[in-house]
Amino acid sequence: MRVIGSGEHVIRSPSHLRSYRVLHAPAELVRNRHARSYWCLRLLRPDNLFQPSFQTSPDRYPEIFSFVREQVEDDPGVRLLSFGCSTGEEVFSLREYFPTAQIRGLDINPLNIAVCRRRRRRAGDRRVSFAVAGSVERERTASYDAIYCMAVLRHGDLTKSGALRCDHRLTFDAFERTVAGLARCVKHGGLLIIHYSNFRFCDSVVSPDFEPVLSLHDGYSDPRAPLFGRDNVRLNVPSYDDVVFRKVRAGGRPSRSDLAPTG
Repeated sequence: MRVIGSGEHVIRSPSHLRSYRVLHAPAELVRNRHARSYWCLRLLRPDNLFQPSFQTSPDRYPEIFSFVREQVEDDPGVRLLSFGCSTGEEVFSLREYFPTAQIRGLDINPLNIAVCRRRRRRAGDRRVSFAVAGSVERERTASYDAIYCMAVLRHGDLTKSGALRCDHRLTFDAFERTVAGLARCVKHGGLLIIHYSNFRFCDSVVSPDFEPVLSLHDGYSDPRAPLFGRDNVRLNVPSYDDVVFRKVRAGGRPSRSDLAPTG
């Protein structure tokens, strides 16, 4: 380390910076929940991982939640799934819209699910459940009235880098397997909600079994977020506004959801 003047300005060499990061990494993991989550996924390298980081907040999508509540009645027999539920903000926000429904949250990160389960115990809500999962392969066919997949099927680095291809981070095949699995679990007449994705649901093999019932404009889609096609090449389109889809055909075409997921 080289110190100039009174010590107010410090120039560190690259080797010193590396040592600094190594020494301070444990403290960062203790203080920062996001850092713990990120390094947990780096260590576990789970299959079917899309977005390695998470940003969440309560009632993050009120327009979408309100629309779905208008379409789906609240009833003890109604089942909702939050796929990629993070630390549970979406699940507990949905409880405000659906006071009596059964709500399940799945997330690929075990640290997130541990937080969710602690929150559930504090709330004493027995109609909420959580599980560690990166796919819905263990969920029953046609078992949910609505499935939410919000800001999951994407990778933030694709936005930051302005990438022209996405297959170094995620692939359309992985996206299609995932949405085919979600589609399998939606009841006939039920809703599938996909928002903030790097791919378009309309390009998937299961999209003909659904019809779009809600499109959002006026900046609801991030214009900076790139969209990629079936060949993993960036599309020259401004946005994709369809968000909520109703299942109008039950098993109208062969499903790929039983294929092993890949990351």
